[in-house]
Amino acid sequence: METTEAFIAFVCLVSLIVVLLEAQRAGGFRQRWPIAAWAGGLFALSMFASLRVWTNLDAWSDLRILMGLLGASNFFFGGALLVRWLVWAPPSLRR
Repeated sequence: METTEAFIAFVCLVSLIVVLLEAQRAGGFRQRWPIAAWAGGLFALSMFASLRVWTNLDAWSDLRILMGLLGASNFFFGGALLVRWLVWAPPSLRR
């Protein structure tokens, strides 16, 4: 089960990085609202994953708790990257 948690966390973070790199190569995102919705969704997933770990603290092993928190932090980190882009992107790329 710990391997599944690690795989999910890895796939989520890698897919976010690939999307951000492709957007940067293509000249940036064209609209702000989908990025804000995406960041909000990632923050919600982070909160849900943290709640899932919190409710299963007694039943899960230490490794599974660590992997669950790693997945939650990956979602939070991805959302923070998107918010950073929304705040500090050049005005020509934000619409």
